[in-house]
This record gives sequence, structure tokens and C-alpha cells, in this order.
Amino acid sequence: MTGTELAPIVDAEIVPDAVGHLPALPDAVDVNDTLTAEAAEDLANSGRQNTRQTYEDQWKAFARWCAANGRQPGPPTTSKNLASYISHLRRKEAPPGTLRLAITAVRHMNARAGLEDTPDAGAAVNIYQDHRYAWAAAGKGQRSSAPVDLERLRQMRAVCPPDTLVGLRDRVLLGAGYFVRGRASELAAFRLGDIEWVSATLAVFTKRVSKNDKNSEGKEYEVDDPDFLADLRAWTDALAERGQAARNLPLLRNVDMWGNLGPVSTKTGQGVSRQAVNNIVKARAAEAKVDVAEAVTAHGLRAGVPTDLGAKGFSAAEIRDVTGDWQSDEMVERYRKVGLRRAGKRADSGRRAAALSMLRVTEPTEGTSEPSV
Repeated sequence: MTGTELAPIVDAEIVPDAVGHLPALPDAVDVNDTLTAEAAEDLANSGRQNTRQTYEDQWKAFARWCAANGRQPGPPTTSKNLASYISHLRRKEAPPGTLRLAITAVRHMNARAGLEDTPDAGAAVNIYQDHRYAWAAAGKGQRSSAPVDLERLRQMRAVCPPDTLVGLRDRVLLGAGYFVRGRASELAAFRLGDIEWVSATLAVFTKRVSKNDKNSEGKEYEVDDPDFLADLRAWTDALAERGQAARNLPLLRNVDMWGNLGPVSTKTGQGVSRQAVNNIVKARAAEAKVDVAEAVTAHGLRAGVPTDLGAKGFSAAEIRDVTGDWQSDEMVERYRKVGLRRAGKRADSGRRAAALSMLRVTEPTEGTSEPSV
């Protein structure tokens, strides 16, 4: 086990403490301060499925640590148990994001049990913030996924043979991730009915749900790239040949080593999981020997379009307007800068760029002009 790994996760449930350890109940309980059974069930199942699973996995790791140290995880979880667990993760050199996620997960699981704002996270947050500062000072900053722009996308498509079912599937996955700017969970959730062929040269993808747009009735993406549409048509034809073209079936499917389609999950209704999408993207980046393969994840596909638009001179605000996919300029600006720099251009602009570009170690030769400010 490496220093950044969490302790193995074990099965655990949120259960009340043993009767002998429960505090005495008041003589009377105000019914207005209690949840109905239906509301309690809805709260327990609230949130996106992927988020719920992440929190549950974090809770199980916390519960295991508590059991190993003779502590009770709760709920209610005590602030000292939470702070002690976060200190444990810090000393194991877990990334700061892991500490932050653990704090959020423990408080979320308490809230699901009807205990809002439990436990107090002040001490745990102090430990997390100190760890985040020390982590950054040591040069271990949090790494984000490298954008998969068109150049890298072409490299990755090239190692996906279109004459095999798995190669065709991966071409569709990569293309949809780029052109529809889909997160791994969104790609895994696509159904065949979410694609409308409005003409032979134009397809419309509809995202039924999105991480930042839960109440949306669906967001549409028009795609007219000929190569991607050819892959998409070939893939959906292959599904139809196998009797797997019903509109409610998932777009992306598992394919075994013999070229057979895997079953659809009875739990999620998906053909591939979010993690499988990420693994496929990482594997194709490595196989294609992309220059930043070690830093590529499925999220890099989503970052591709703003990176390419940035290289063409679009501002962050313009990219947001064109794509309609980001809530603020902050992340888009990061991609814009990457695109410009990959194109050999300065990311800053205007008077600042002109001024700094005048500074050269080698004096300009006679007859050459310096940039005007």
C-alpha cells in the first residue's frame, strides 16, 4: 500500500448505536420536528447516483477506521472523530482532495440520517487547509486532466481500428466526449434515443441530465463532423444487427475479447460505467503515445473544444457563449490559455503582451522593429 492510498473499504451501514449507548429521549417528541417515512426514504436516496456512491464509499472507509480504533462512526458523528480521521489521512499523505471529500461525505451521511450540520467540521477543515498548503508548497499541486484537443483526439482515434466492434465503440466515445463536451457520467448515460439524425450530415445529441443542470429538460448539441458521424452510423448499425437498437438502450456498451456485447446493467441501465469510460480514454491515450498521456482522463475530452477555440483567439466569455457549457470564465480561461500556448502564442494580450515581448536577451539587429506598445 502506497502512502497516498486509503485504507481498504469494507461494507458498513449507517446504523444507530447500541441501545445502551443512546441518549435518553425526551418525554414528548414534536411531530413537526420529525420526518415522515417517505421523506426519510427520499432523503436517503437523494442526489445523483454517482455522488451517492462516492459518499457511501468514503463513509465505509471512515467506518472501518473507527472500528479499528475502538470508535463509533455514528451517526451522530462527533467532531473529534472526524478531525482524528482527517489527521489520519493527512499523515498517510493522502491528496488534499481526499481529505476534503471525506469531510463532505461524513457530513452528508449524517444529514441523510436527519442530522443537519453534523458534525462540526471546524477542526477537520483546519487540518485539511494546513495539509493543502503544505502539499502545494512541496510542489505536489492537484493535477487537472490535460485537454484532449483535435490534435490529440486524432492521435487517439488512429489507434481505434474501425473494423472491430471495440475500436468502433471507442471512436464514438472519444468523438462524443469532444463534440458534446460530455463528462464521463454523461457519456455513460447516453441512450440511443438521445440521438436524432435530422439529416444525413447532422445529428443532435440531447443530454437529459447534467451535473450543473439537474432541472433541465435536456440540452441539445448539434454535431456535423463527417468522420465522427460515419463512426456513429457504423456503430449504431452494428448494434442494430445484434438486435440492440431499441431507443431505451445505452449508446455505449461493454465489448468482450471475442467481440461480443456485454449486458446492460440492471441497476443503472447503462452499458458501461463512468469509471469504464475513464479507463478507456486513459488506455487509448497511452496506446497513442499522446504527449500528456499520463495526465489524460475522460474530462480532457470535455476540455478539448474550449482549448481549440482558445488557440483560434476566442476569449473565455466568447467560448462560454459559443458552447453554453460553463457557469463561469475561470475554467474556460484555463483551457483558453492552454490552447494559445500549444499554438505557440502568448496567453496574455494587449498592452501587457506587447510590452513584455519587447524584452529580449539578444539585441534586435539593425533594421528590425520592436513591438509597439
